[in-house]
Amino acid sequence: MLKAAKLSIGYQRDKVLIGDINFECSTGELILLLGVNGIGKSTLLKTLCGLLHPLSGTISWDAHEIFSMEANERAKLISGVFTGRDFDPYISVREFVRLGRYPYTNWLGSLSADDQQRIDQALHTLSLGHLADKKVHEISDGERQKTLIAKALAQDTPVIIMDEPTAFLDYKNKAELLHTIQKLASEQGKTIIISTHDISSSLPYSARAFLITEAGHFIESADVQSEGALKQVMETQ
Repeated sequence: MLKAAKLSIGYQRDKVLIGDINFECSTGELILLLGVNGIGKSTLLKTLCGLLHPLSGTISWDAHEIFSMEANERAKLISGVFTGRDFDPYISVREFVRLGRYPYTNWLGSLSADDQQRIDQALHTLSLGHLADKKVHEISDGERQKTLIAKALAQDTPVIIMDEPTAFLDYKNKAELLHTIQKLASEQGKTIIISTHDISSSLPYSARAFLITEAGHFIESADVQSEGALKQVMETQ
């Protein structure tokens, strides 16, 4: 179980962006993180991944505090997908996805048969097999977004954090990707948190949401069936 307790986040000790964050996430859950631009969604996700240290409070997995772990051990627990990440334009899709296996390889980066199988499975799950040998600069923005997700999937972590995973995708591909993400949660027992501005497309795939209101408050909603109700809560609290 992923748990945050009395968590405060931000970039400066004397400037809390969001405070008093408390939640628990069970295995098999897909949870939406909602809020307007600039409110702190990406900051929260980066903190959950261990990329930013919290200002106070704790983040734990099964009672083990993640910031007490070595980085390599944390990378076996939580993987992240963030928009705007740089790609080496001359690396192939397969080579990029294989980077997700780094927590499990030796100092030479040698891949086992199991590593190769997980890479192949990630490419298959994201329908990227036919692009595996293409260079990153040769594929579309949407395909690069899927490549980022495939890398996280190859990392084989129980928790996956995704920042705007459906960015750059058309409606059909958004629906297909959200369905895939939902299946990863329900069938593989992964805990997945995704931030999104596309509430209407995402609502059918999740039963719970974390809301960051315009006043900077963090609240949970167990009822995510009404887009209008969610937006009203974010605007008024």
